[in-house]
Amino acid sequence: MLRLGIISEIGEGENMGYARVSFDENGIVSGWLAMPSMATRTTKHWVPVEVNAQVACLMDENCEQGAIVLVLWSDEDTPPDWAGPDTMGVKFADGTEIFYDAKTHKLTVNAPDADLSIKCKNLTVEGDISIKGDTTLKGEISAEGDLSVNGDITANEVTAGQLGITLTGHKHPTAGTGAPSTPIP
Repeated sequence: MLRLGIISEIGEGENMGYARVSFDENGIVSGWLAMPSMATRTTKHWVPVEVNAQVACLMDENCEQGAIVLVLWSDEDTPPDWAGPDTMGVKFADGTEIFYDAKTHKLTVNAPDADLSIKCKNLTVEGDISIKGDTTLKGEISAEGDLSVNGDITANEVTAGQLGITLTGHKHPTAGTGAPSTPIP
């Protein structure tokens, strides 16, 4: 039978993935019940359930055997501000949010107090990119197209053209102070 209850304890160690549920109308606290997940085999989907969350459980008549089927919204636990018929996402306890709005075709990652890390073999980004803030790049940089800089460029050495002319090694003979220089033939 379907019973509504409140998570009273979250399992750890050998009980990870399980929780105890308090059924106030009967004064009963369940044994360890499996928490809901979309995938548990080779692909795993983990979303932690928190103590005091309202849940729907399928239980036997004595509330001895069963499973947590869903975590329910309540007056205290309301959907995030961005929730709607066209959105899907996650809001974490620290305020970090990742959500997609299918109507506006916009993926949003709000993590002002978190570090983001992407580790992969190759990363391809297609589209215009705007970066606000200091940027550090490590490794070789290859670019096709023009480079426009509004500000100073600092480098140990600059090599230009097919002849490999360097900024520090390139010399012009001078005709004297204030006289124009002529290129070396």
